[in-house]
Amino acid sequence: MRRNIFVLFVLSFSLFLFSCGKSNKTTADTKNAGNETVETVEFKCDGMFCSGCEQTITKEVNKLDGIKEVVADSKAKFVKVTFAGNVTNKDAIRKAINDAGYDTEDSKSSNPHECDTDKMKENNQ
Repeated sequence: MRRNIFVLFVLSFSLFLFSCGKSNKTTADTKNAGNETVETVEFKCDGMFCSGCEQTITKEVNKLDGIKEVVADSKAKFVKVTFAGNVTNKDAIRKAINDAGYDTEDSKSSNPHECDTDKMKENNQ
């Protein structure tokens, strides 16, 4: 019992130390981290149908330099990307999504992805 209490105390104290002193001065779209400008962009992406779609988009966007985080959500139909604005930009991210075979709200892909092709086959039967 004492051991469990001690472990809980150590974990709690560690969490306190790591979270202490960090300020949350971010904005919704952009923040400065030293010489790096961190930006966040969201794309509506209606062509995502499954976790495979999410993984494909995440993999392709992560190939770009300066990508910090990619969240692709097939249920909500959006892709949220956090990136270094001085390294890449939202047009390059949009192109990576399109090149992976997915449309965004303002650009279309010229190569449909596998799930999209399957959906087109189902609709033609």
